[in-house]
Amino acid sequence: MQTPTLTQISPNSAVLPGEVLQFRCTTTRPTCISVDFSLYKSGTLIMNQPSETTTTSFTLTVDASHQGQYTCDYSYRETASTSPRSNSITITVVKVQQPNISISGAGGPVVTKGYGFSIICSTEPQYPRGSFNLNFSGSNITSTQSAVNHSAVFLFFEADFVHQGNYSCTYEVNVSSRIFTSATTEMLEITVKASLAPYIGIGLRAGLTAGLLLILVPIIICFVKTQKRQKIQTDEKKNTPRAKNTYESPQGANESDDETIYKNTETIFQQKDDSDNCDNDYVYGNNEQIRAVDNDYEDDEIYTNCVYIE
Repeated sequence: MQTPTLTQISPNSAVLPGEVLQFRCTTTRPTCISVDFSLYKSGTLIMNQPSETTTTSFTLTVDASHQGQYTCDYSYRETASTSPRSNSITITVVKVQQPNISISGAGGPVVTKGYGFSIICSTEPQYPRGSFNLNFSGSNITSTQSAVNHSAVFLFFEADFVHQGNYSCTYEVNVSSRIFTSATTEMLEITVKASLAPYIGIGLRAGLTAGLLLILVPIIICFVKTQKRQKIQTDEKKNTPRAKNTYESPQGANESDDETIYKNTETIFQQKDDSDNCDNDYVYGNNEQIRAVDNDYEDDEIYTNCVYIE
């Protein structure tokens, strides 16, 4: 008996659960007797198909149990002889698990405007390589990153109000030149709130201004009071009499005060000089009188003595 040939009618060797998988088992030797064809998966008989011709087809609805290597053979009913096994075909049943989505940040799903945050997509280890898609609802924006250790991190360096909304992840994997996409994760709602930094800055500036005012106002008041006090003292000095003969002049006569003071002072010094000269003259006169009297006295005495001698 010749070895049959197994071919796959469906186009893909990598299939999803629920898809239809078809094989054809054929023998080239013509026969006029009935033939029973058998389909095996990984050496285990899973289906028999009687045929009156040299070929038959097997149809399967795929589930996870259908992954493996498939072969076929045939046998004649009258002789009970069986052919060798056919060539094998490997079928991969792909079931991409739904990934997980989460956010990394101090505020969780509530993000402050201007601050960074990260959205993490991850899945259980199934297939090598693969990639994650981050979808933003209400927009056509989709970001894609290759999986590293079965996860991907999507960075947002500076949150803005345009980043507010619902996010979801999907996971894609390439198996046997066919792209398989997982189910979409649950929606992750991101809320962007206004930053308090501008208000804090305004408050700090207001506080600094108030502090400066509290410092400067007492200094200004003290300076004004000092200037006013000095002006009052200056005015009092101007209005105080400088000599006994000075008098308060009416407004507009202040210019003659200095001249009057000068004249009064000069008169006082002049009278003092005259008084000194008079004292000197008096002393000189007295001295002359004294000397004259003495001389007269001496002459009379000498004369008297002379008379007495005679």
